Amino acid sequence: MPSHPPVRGLRCAELTTSEFDSAVRFHERLFGWTVLQTESGVDCWVGERRSARIRSAKSGEARGWRLVFAGADQDVTLAGPDDTTAWMARGRAQHGPWAPAPRDGEPCWLDLAADEVERADSFWTETLNWRVENDTYTVAGRAVAGRAPSGTTVDAGWVCYVGVRDLDATVGRVEELGGRVLDKLEHPVLGSAVVFADPSGAVLGLTATTKSWGS
Repeated sequence: MPSHPPVRGLRCAELTTSEFDSAVRFHERLFGWTVLQTESGVDCWVGERRSARIRSAKSGEARGWRLVFAGADQDVTLAGPDDTTAWMARGRAQHGPWAPAPRDGEPCWLDLAADEVERADSFWTETLNWRVENDTYTVAGRAVAGRAPSGTTVDAGWVCYVGVRDLDATVGRVEELGGRVLDKLEHPVLGSAVVFADPSGAVLGLTATTKSWGS
């Protein structure tokens, strides 16, 4: 059994991109985030909680969204099956089942799309000290994330869903700003949801803002 405490949620989501300025403009206009400069890029805030950070990708570094899980003793990269990666960072979870209810523009759920679900379950439950119950990753009986086979819309990897006040209007803004809707779905946890790509191809999910983590 893992000797470390279970991971209870996210610090934030991180976008690494080769189109930094346009990525910041796209997401700031889409979500209305307060964007603050940092040494490495920008932090994107809703009130006093950081939803995301955006930075330029380093040479040879994968582009796209990556989850930053909370509760590590030191910052580390997690490399799971199917070339799926995430960060572990110091500090408590800002988004998750024990955090305050999600607000517009904040992460509200996580899904893992996996090519080989048994390998994915073994790695992520061991690494994050989670349990898997009926395609859901849990901590102390609370749902933290979902898991499903990868499909034609989303490649294997983590998808972060962001809550928005008006789902249809936000989907319209995605397209107006140059993004692409990849899928509209009836999500087993969230209900109506959308998966989209920004102009550079980075993938996020959208759903109507939930009253609590995942529901």
